[in-house]
Amino acid sequence: MANFIEEVDEEVRRDRLEKAWKRWSPYAIGLVVLLLIGVAGHQVWKNWQAEKAAAAVAAFTAALGQAQAGKPADAAKAFADMAASGKDGYALLARFQQAAMLIEAKDAAGAVAAYAAIASDSGIAQRFRDLANYLAAFHGFDTLGVDGVRKHVSAIPGDSPWYANGRELQALAELKAGNRDAARQQLTTLADDPLVPAGLRGRAAELLAALGGPVQ
Repeated sequence: MANFIEEVDEEVRRDRLEKAWKRWSPYAIGLVVLLLIGVAGHQVWKNWQAEKAAAAVAAFTAALGQAQAGKPADAAKAFADMAASGKDGYALLARFQQAAMLIEAKDAAGAVAAYAAIASDSGIAQRFRDLANYLAAFHGFDTLGVDGVRKHVSAIPGDSPWYANGRELQALAELKAGNRDAARQQLTTLADDPLVPAGLRGRAAELLAALGGPVQ
């Protein structure tokens, strides 16, 4: 009797399992399929990213090769093409390299424009925009005039590592334009700021002394 009851219980359990499987198996199979698709998709994505990175490295290396071959204008064009084709770190680096190659090619105006374009791009991290603003002011010192230098320097926030260098550059631009008091004001700020690097602070103090000291 006990064996018969056990057989009946086993049959009932088997029947319930079959019914449960018929009910839920489509969902289980679907979940497995989705997991497999997800794994396959992730692998495809990784492969695509790897291929994209390899292509970027190859393009960057080729452009550097042109620069090393003494063809800065061609290198600038290659870096510009590379920058236009992507939005990743290599594209940003290519934009800076493009500007550097334009300087090598004696095209300061083109370089300043390239740096200015980086500085005005809101999609770029602020620290890189700060650097671009400083480089635009530095390389455009003789062509932008004091107003142009001020424009780029004023866009560099006080917590930027390029802030003090920018203010020094502005002081020199003010002095070149004949604005001695404005130059002395900038130099006073730099000389009195303990957060400014010692070398830069020392240069500011020396130039300030040569100009007659702080503005009273």
